[in-house]
Amino acid sequence: MIRALTATVAALAAAGAALADEGTEIAFDEAPQAARETALDTAPGVKFERVGVEIEDGVTIYEFEGRDGAGRRIEIDVLEDGTLEEIEMEVSMDDVPDAVKAALEEAAPGFTPTYVQLSVRDGGGTYVYEFKGAADSGDIDLEIDESGEVLTI
Repeated sequence: MIRALTATVAALAAAGAALADEGTEIAFDEAPQAARETALDTAPGVKFERVGVEIEDGVTIYEFEGRDGAGRRIEIDVLEDGTLEEIEMEVSMDDVPDAVKAALEEAAPGFTPTYVQLSVRDGGGTYVYEFKGAADSGDIDLEIDESGEVLTI
């Protein structure tokens, strides 16, 4: 009986951990106060429509998603203690630096974007442009840093 109960509890715990790793949605007020304050301070005026919770390498990350005044998507990723992890903002191709556009054309000739975002990482020290769309070679999903270095294809 105890073995069966222990096995059930272990299975439920494993299922819960698996779900948390994939992401769970919570109400804004359920996120820790420090995380909420960082999100609000980082993106003033944004009404967050969704808060997701993910666990990466044992670290809980709160993903605050909303739209800015121009209707562009923005996501603020914050640790439980309020540490800013990453900012992701929808941008247009007009906002992309020339060095990044040149690297994009070289890596994906004929690229047509369906979505472009700027990802600010490492506490604001790293700027990475993420592209989704199609090129002469097919569907493309790639990242290029602000200097024009292709990070992933």
